[in-house]
Amino acid sequence: MPFASRGAVKIHYADTGGVGPALVLGHSLFMDREMFTAQMDALAPEYRVIAIDSRGHGDSEEDETPFSYWDLARDAWAVVDELGLERVVVGGVAHGAFTAVRMALLAQPRVAGLIVIGGSATAMTPQRRSGYREVFDAWIGSPNPAPTIKMVSSLMIGATPADQQPWRAKWATGQRDRVRLAGECLVNRDSVLDLLGDIGCPALVVRGLADQAVSAEEVAQLAAALGVPVPVHTITGASMTPNLTHPDEVNALLRDFLAGLPR
Repeated sequence: MPFASRGAVKIHYADTGGVGPALVLGHSLFMDREMFTAQMDALAPEYRVIAIDSRGHGDSEEDETPFSYWDLARDAWAVVDELGLERVVVGGVAHGAFTAVRMALLAQPRVAGLIVIGGSATAMTPQRRSGYREVFDAWIGSPNPAPTIKMVSSLMIGATPADQQPWRAKWATGQRDRVRLAGECLVNRDSVLDLLGDIGCPALVVRGLADQAVSAEEVAQLAAALGVPVPVHTITGASMTPNLTHPDEVNALLRDFLAGLPR
């Protein structure tokens, strides 16, 4: 399996390969690179799609050191460097979107475009931190995780039970304690709202209409604060992971966006 290393951390990724423009994608919390299967199938081989397993997820190998989204952004750039790529489109969903924004802030000349799905630019309020920590405690420590898994899948994936079931099954048998440090990364994220004006590359911003984690106002605030303000594309019927539940609509947006980028 392909990995890139940063110290004791080994970052796993999937790569469709090819010579087309490269798109680097980061998944949402609790998930892994497989949430981008529909995008990899739809966009390759015209585009080279690289999907990364964030620390605490998938096949990446993390140490026990706390980390921030800035660290995850540097992990992702380590993957890009491992592949010998100079300039890429960066993007992600929720957890991965927070990472992608920081990738753009760290290395703006190397970013051909930015894709934000279900992301915001602000820090989490103390009240929301407390609520999220309760969910993480139940996810990790409950002797009966089924109710928490059901709740998380309903909030994150929504749509139909058939959409949720593969992930519920994966979570039920997985190492749920691995998400602990990623959860702290999420609740302790810093605000980058005042920095967004420095991002001058083309951007695509998408939100699921039923997303309860990031409000329409937060997403609109992010889109308006970019160096080149953009509209927000809303996917009706989708929650936090519209690329998973509404792949045709999201893939069409991705194709249009990628086709319009300078080469």
